[in-house]
Amino acid sequence: MVRRNSVFFTALAMLLCVIPIACNSKQPAPAAAPHPPSAQPSAAVPREESWTNFTTGANVKALALEGDDLWMGLPNGMIRYDTRTQDNHEVFTPASTRGGLISKGIYTLKADRHGVKWIGTYGGGLTLYDGKTWKTYTVADGLGDQWIYDVVFDGDLAWIATWKGVSVFDGKRFKNYTEKDGLLDKWVYSIALDHDHVFWFGTESGVNRFDGKTWSAYTHKDGLGADVAPAAPKAGSDKEPAPEPAVSALPSSEETNYGAVGSPSMRHHAGLGKKNIGPNPNFVIAAAVGHDNAKWFGTWGAGLSRFDGKSWTTFTKKDGLGGNFIHAVVVDSNGLVWAGTNGGVSWYDGTRWRNFSKDDGLVDDNVFSIVFDGKGDRWFGTWQGLSRHHGKLPS
Repeated sequence: MVRRNSVFFTALAMLLCVIPIACNSKQPAPAAAPHPPSAQPSAAVPREESWTNFTTGANVKALALEGDDLWMGLPNGMIRYDTRTQDNHEVFTPASTRGGLISKGIYTLKADRHGVKWIGTYGGGLTLYDGKTWKTYTVADGLGDQWIYDVVFDGDLAWIATWKGVSVFDGKRFKNYTEKDGLLDKWVYSIALDHDHVFWFGTESGVNRFDGKTWSAYTHKDGLGADVAPAAPKAGSDKEPAPEPAVSALPSSEETNYGAVGSPSMRHHAGLGKKNIGPNPNFVIAAAVGHDNAKWFGTWGAGLSRFDGKSWTTFTKKDGLGGNFIHAVVVDSNGLVWAGTNGGVSWYDGTRWRNFSKDDGLVDDNVFSIVFDGKGDRWFGTWQGLSRHHGKLPS
């Protein structure tokens, strides 16, 4: 049964009153007011699962749990939601924080062991929030770039993925790694730290391995990503096959006016030879490490690749994934691998893939963020809102 909650309609309205969302063809229209749950669940929704959906009308790009608080990063601000309640939340924007947040667009959210929130923004640098005070770091402080995509903690060090390499912060100073040091590409989207204390970086040109001294690189030629050559048209048809629907992993107009000719974001990202509109097996958006120390890499349109240190295995829709555009990869406490795709959220038990989509109860099929709480609930950030799944997974 799917239960809908209006908690974030209020939050979204507050956000919009402060910062209007730019209109563009990719921006979904605000959802209609929720209807009370019907006495009988829809035939499209399995009776064995229980879903709660929070429709924001905005992309929930990032999720982080801190105790009972769920933190959400959106294109127009940040929300803290007390998961013990139905409607206890707090909204953060550049205006409401009086400049504590520089940018409204948030891509990544992480909480460290001290409870400090690390907020990676679009063009506004890296912001730290301890519950009382805000501190933002920019290129003026030594940060590699002000577009932040991932943060991974290694003791007292924070490793930060930016659009101009990887920055390492010790609390006082930044050390930056770029293509000169061994990175395949300066556009870095994901970082994973494996059980051997080796770092893995997902970039727009492949995957890098760094053990603290030596750099290694892996691309499609080595086994990363599936072949993305277009499928042949059906016999008797002169039409090209329809492309797989996907929402861009890059900032769009509601976040930084990305895509507008001459916009700061477009000028920042544009580079000779960059062609990321279509599927690209070397464009790695997400990374995670399994319980067996295998590395998982989500690509832009070329499926999800697993690397055990010797060989590569790539999974696509043909293998049961919801979609080939992978926005997020997370491993839960039971060792299940979860992938947020453009066709729902998929999980892998080591044998087969299963998938949740809108037909099962998800608020939207484009899934960008995944977290699991201590109660066994699964939270999914999507293009149009937040979904919580509680209960056992289908057998």
